Amino acid sequence: MGVGIFTGVPKQLSGVATLLQRMDWQSGEGEENEGMIGNYINFGAIGKEHVANVGQDKKGKRVEQDDVFILICPQSMVGVESSIMGPLSEMVDAAGDRPVILINPDLSDKQSSQGQQGVRGRQDRMDFADSFKPIFHFSNTYVSGTSYFPILGSLCKMNPSALWVAHQRRDLVQGGEVYVPVLSTEEPPTGDLIMSSFEK
Repeated sequence: MGVGIFTGVPKQLSGVATLLQRMDWQSGEGEENEGMIGNYINFGAIGKEHVANVGQDKKGKRVEQDDVFILICPQSMVGVESSIMGPLSEMVDAAGDRPVILINPDLSDKQSSQGQQGVRGRQDRMDFADSFKPIFHFSNTYVSGTSYFPILGSLCKMNPSALWVAHQRRDLVQGGEVYVPVLSTEEPPTGDLIMSSFEK
């Protein structure tokens, strides 16, 4: 996000692009998943200009179509005038019926430095964010206001058609812990519902 010298990514993601580009994505000859991925993986940013369709580049070389788009942690940044929503929406439109997968997105509204982003087009941004459907989810459950401790349980959704399942963490007498399913719902349960299902 950002423009010029202000272009950047959140600190937590600063090494992710380098890591992904160094990975060996294709299985070797004779290995279990040989040929499964295809022969190309493209790396880019978010925006319609990063959607490749079948055609030719400026040198006349054939350009293969991108079949799937995997976006890692798309999010707007607090205090920045540009929102992720515009480029992301344009990219989704350019992708057409091809899958766009978001990993750990944060599409919530962020306050811009001039306070404009929180007002103009807010409902459109919220509707666009809600158009994405979770296909997998895992998060730990904590007491509100604590710093990630103690872990009370977890919430997960294992595949697109699976239910949302809340687990309560329980300590074992002989040491260790176990996570016991205590709640399942078709829609993401609220924090209050999860907490009320835990045994005191």
